[in-house]
Amino acid sequence: MMLRASSSANDLELDLSLVRGEANESEAVHHAPALANLVDSSVNDLEGLSTARAALVELTDKETMVDACAVVANFEMMTRIADGTGTRHPPERLDAIGDMSHSLGLDQFTSARI
Repeated sequence: MMLRASSSANDLELDLSLVRGEANESEAVHHAPALANLVDSSVNDLEGLSTARAALVELTDKETMVDACAVVANFEMMTRIADGTGTRHPPERLDAIGDMSHSLGLDQFTSARI
């Protein structure tokens, strides 16, 4: 997984609670709460999306917000493609990412598969 590999390559200790926006700033994930709010709004609360975008622009700049939105859109697209084709992870991959998936709350999504 790139997040794990990139943090290791940059000699950073990554706490997955940062990725979910549960903790404040860190050297590894800047503006994590605002980024997590943008993702949550994009997926679960479209009415709050403009507020989430504005909050991220206030903390960073418009270019960062656009980049973050593009990443969210790309992941959404890839998920829809994978779901549409019926793609599943092989059992050994699920075992390898099991703890991380639980830490990130991925097993809480409506679309989570066992």
